[in-house]
Parts: sequence; structure tokens; C-alpha cells
Amino acid sequence: MPRIAALPVLLAALAFAAAGCGGGGDSGSSSSGTSPKEWAASVCGALQTWTNDIKSGAQSLSSDLQSSSSLEAAKGKLVTFLDGAKASTDTMIDDVKAAGPPAVDDGETLQESVEQGLEDARDSFDRAITKAKELKTSNPQAFLTGVTSLARQIQTEGQATGERFNEIKDKSGELDDAIADEPACDSLTGATGSR
Repeated sequence: MPRIAALPVLLAALAFAAAGCGGGGDSGSSSSGTSPKEWAASVCGALQTWTNDIKSGAQSLSSDLQSSSSLEAAKGKLVTFLDGAKASTDTMIDDVKAAGPPAVDDGETLQESVEQGLEDARDSFDRAITKAKELKTSNPQAFLTGVTSLARQIQTEGQATGERFNEIKDKSGELDDAIADEPACDSLTGATGSR
């Protein structure tokens, strides 16, 4: 089942796309809420843990799928992985909510946008679980086609979630600076140093 083994890579793309913490914050000066530095550390830390969980699960799934004795067993492992990814996403969303809004202008609006984007990622896993449970295992070619379609769906939805994060702007740059200075954000934004 070599083509099935490519699925976890595509599933992991959702985690990376959704973990687009580098989109920054919203407009500017301080207001009530969590300091931008603390917010960046909390949110990027939650996203980093989530991304690591998804990557680890995807690596295990890849190995499990290659060693599956039947399509039914492969389907079961795929559904188990997706259930775990959804549970991990719920935990990450709870951690991001616990951070509270950042102390910048429109911080509450920014927090709502971040939470909604992450909930979109969770909903994507939810839809993927439903589709995975419906995969037919009586025909190997039909199963592979279904898995490929599922992987494309997750990747497309992950990219849309990532684009949502990129639309979040921080006009003052205060939150962008905090994200740029936070080591936990580096692997999520693909950037090092300040912006």
C-alpha cells in the first residue's frame, strides 16, 4: 500500500497550515488583556505542541499503514489517527482560549479570529473522520482513490485555514514583534529573528 503511506504527509500539511501563528495580531497599542509577549508564548507553545502531536501521529500512521494486513485494518488505523488529531486540536483550542486576548487594540477581535481559524481546523478533522469511516474496503483501487481524495480535502482546507491567519494584521507591529521574538513561534512561522 505505498500510496496510502503518503496520506500522513498530507494530513500533517493541515497542522502546519493551521499553525500559521506568524499571521501576527491586530491593530495596536496596549489595552486590557494578556501582554503580547505572554500571548505569543502561550499561543505558539500550544500550536507547537499540537503540530508535534500531529507529526508524531502521522509518522506512526505511516508505519502502521505499511504494515496493515488488510484494507479494513488500514481504515481503522486512519480513523484512529484522525480521532486523535481532532482530540489534540480540541486541547490546543482550549489552551489558546486560556491565553485570553492579547493586550493590543482589537485584541478580543484578534483572539476570536484565531480561535475561529483553529476551530475550522478541528472541523476539517471532523469531516475527515466522517469520510474515512465511509471508505469502502472491498476494492483496493476504490479505497486508494478515497484516501487520496480525503488527503486532498484536508490539504485544501488546511491551506484555507492558513490563509485565514495570514489575513490577521497587527498595524502597530507590537504583536508581530512579540511573535518574532518568541522561540516557540520560529518553527511555526518559518522565520528567525525580528521582522
